[in-house]
Amino acid sequence: MSKKYKRFNLDIAFRFQTKTSSAQVYYLLEHKSETGSFSNIQILSYMLAIWEEDMKNKRPIEPIIPVVFYHGKTNWDKPIDFSDLFEEKYIYKDYLPAFKYILIDTNKIEEERFRLNINNKCLLSALLLFKFIFLGKDLNKYSEILYIVKDLDLDKFLIYLMYITTVNDLEEEEIKTILDSTVGGDKMAPVIEKWIEKGREEGIKKGKEEGLLEGMEKGMEKGKIEGMIIEAQDLLLDAIEAKFDKVPRDIKLMVKKTKDRERLRKILKATIKVQNLDEIREMF
Repeated sequence: MSKKYKRFNLDIAFRFQTKTSSAQVYYLLEHKSETGSFSNIQILSYMLAIWEEDMKNKRPIEPIIPVVFYHGKTNWDKPIDFSDLFEEKYIYKDYLPAFKYILIDTNKIEEERFRLNINNKCLLSALLLFKFIFLGKDLNKYSEILYIVKDLDLDKFLIYLMYITTVNDLEEEEIKTILDSTVGGDKMAPVIEKWIEKGREEGIKKGKEEGLLEGMEKGMEKGKIEGMIIEAQDLLLDAIEAKFDKVPRDIKLMVKKTKDRERLRKILKATIKVQNLDEIREMF
């Protein structure tokens, strides 16, 4: 993907051949956690960026199908048709761009539909997490979702857990409750050890001598501030990299210098909505 594409922060853009011709189609997904007034204009700017790139490289311009994936607190209530942004649109219809986007609003999709139609555990857990993450702190629901991916590679499992704990700012006891009901028993040990690894070396060592649960409690208490800050920093860096494909050195330094976990958490939430790296820089 070119620098110009990255400038417009496309979430996903890919091509495929149609059955009837050699034309290629882009699917463009605009991922949002809050409703926005001008999604249509943002999408139009993405489309223009793609077409300009095609013309620059002397390629024929191709159809674009925009998709908005939304998982906010309330139902999506913004116009889907571009022309609906304008009053008396029918008077000007011959002069306005004509397109609409496909809306996927997790609020309007029943949980059971996800479960019946999606066999991939990672995708199912992610979609359920998107559906419920902003609808209030529900430890039972989070435990149920994490149970789906409990057999994943440990690092992958922790991505889901870290997302839940960071967005909801869960307390230590709440984290332990989720882990106990999700993995429990012998399988709980490696999860806990990985969770408290950064900034909690002493706690882990004591845990081996005094018993895992007691050691975890002491380790988390002793290294809570430092460890949580490191985790928040890493999660923010991962989110920035996922959105922009890279983390510039100056932003990485800003993140590492920030020791306020609450501030890091707010920046992480805002990262979902920002349009460029300069907006990230302005938040520090």
